[in-house]
Amino acid sequence: MNIAELTEADVLAISGRLGEPSWLRDRRQEAFKAFSDLQWPHNRIEEWRYTDPRRFDFSRPILDAAGSAVARTDGIVGAVREQVAAGIGIVDSGVTEAVVTPEAAAQGVVVTDLATAAREHERVVRDALGRAVGPERKFDALNLAAFTAGVLVYVPADVELADPIAVTVQASGPGAFLPRVLVALGPHARASVYVDHFGDAETTVVEVIEAVLAEGSRLDCVTAQDWGSSVDHLGAHKGWVGSNAEYRHLEVTLGGKTVYLTPDAEMAQAGATAELLGVYFTDTGQHIEHRSLIHHNASNTSSESVYKGALQGESFASWYGNIRIEAHAKATASDETNRNLILSDGARVSSIPFLEILCSDVVRCGHHSSVGQVDEVQLFYLESRGIPRDEAARLLVFGFFKEVTDRIKLPGVTDVVLAEIEGEIRSGPITLMDQRRR
Repeated sequence: MNIAELTEADVLAISGRLGEPSWLRDRRQEAFKAFSDLQWPHNRIEEWRYTDPRRFDFSRPILDAAGSAVARTDGIVGAVREQVAAGIGIVDSGVTEAVVTPEAAAQGVVVTDLATAAREHERVVRDALGRAVGPERKFDALNLAAFTAGVLVYVPADVELADPIAVTVQASGPGAFLPRVLVALGPHARASVYVDHFGDAETTVVEVIEAVLAEGSRLDCVTAQDWGSSVDHLGAHKGWVGSNAEYRHLEVTLGGKTVYLTPDAEMAQAGATAELLGVYFTDTGQHIEHRSLIHHNASNTSSESVYKGALQGESFASWYGNIRIEAHAKATASDETNRNLILSDGARVSSIPFLEILCSDVVRCGHHSSVGQVDEVQLFYLESRGIPRDEAARLLVFGFFKEVTDRIKLPGVTDVVLAEIEGEIRSGPITLMDQRRR
C-alpha cells in the first residue's frame, strides 16, 4: 500500500497490527472518511503556492515494520542523553522501548507507544488525540487515519520535571512513514520535550506532533529537523493552549530535501500564552517552508513569533506567518517577526506576514519582515580588527541566530543548534552575493 492509493482496509490493517482498541479504530475510520472527502492539494491554492505538493512522492510504499534503531549520539537528544527524565524513539513504523527514570515514573509520568496508551490510559488519549491537529486538512486527516507508529508523553497534574523528555524520529529505510507524537500535560504541570528527526533514506514523512496543555501548565517543546538530503518531510506541529497555560516552541530546520512544516498554536482558553521561535538554514538543493498560524480563540491571550533563516547555495525558503484574532477574543496581544539573510546569488526566500483581526478590542498586534545581506558596516568593523572577510561574515551569521536560540534556556539546545549552524556555514563559501561590494 502507498499513500496515494490508501484504502479503508489498509487503515484497519494498521490498527489491527498495532492491537488498538475499538474506539481508536473508529477514530481512524472517521479520519479516513475526512481524508477521502478532502481534495488533494495543488499549487494553485494559497497554502501550497510556494511548495508544489508534487515535490512529495506519495507512491512510495508505506513502511509497516520497525526499522533498525540507531542510538542518537549527536543532535539535541544526543547532547542530553545522560540527563533525561524519559526517552523513546520511533523508527520507521516501530516504537523502541521507553526508558523512564524511577523518579519520573513515581510521579505518574507516562511515555509509551500510542497503541499501548490507548488501552492502558484511555481517558488521556481519548481527550487529547486530535484536539490540536484533527482531520480538517488533507494530510492531517491522513496521519490520524493511518499513523503507523505513535508515542504518548503524559505529565500528570502538578508534576514539574527538571530534565527533558527525549523523543527521536528516525527514517532508516526507503518508503513512506507516518509518525505521530502526542504530548498531554495535566493542570499546572511543567515539562520540556525534545523531538529530534534524523536519517537519510529515500523517505516521505507525513508527521503530526500535537501538544495539549491543560489549565496553568507549561511546555517547552523543541522540534529539530536534521534529515539527510534524501528525505521529504511534511509535518504539522501544533499546541492547543488551555487557560493560563504557556506553550513555548522552538523549530530548528537544518536538513531535508523538501520540508513543509506548519508550526501552529491555538490560544483556546482565556489567559493562554504562546511563544513560537524558529531557526532554519538552507543549502544547495533544499526547499523549506514554514507556514504558521497563531490562532487567538479566547480573550486575554498573548503570543509572539520570531523566526530567523539564512540561505546559501541554490536553495529556497518560505515563511508565512498568520495571526488570527476572532471577534470574541478581546484584549489580546500578538506579534510576529521573520528575518532572513541571503548568503549567495542562488538563494531565494519569500517572507509573508499576515494579520486577520476580527476584533476591535486588541491590546497590540504587529508584524515585521525583512530579507537582506550581511551588514557591510559590521563586516568592515570586524575586518578592521584583523578578521578575514569570510570569517567575519560567518561570525555575523552565527550571532544572527543566537538571538533566537538564547530565548529558550534549555539544557543542550543552544550550544548544539549553534554548533550545527556553524557546520552549515562552514560547509560552503559565503559569496555575499554582489562581488562589487568588496
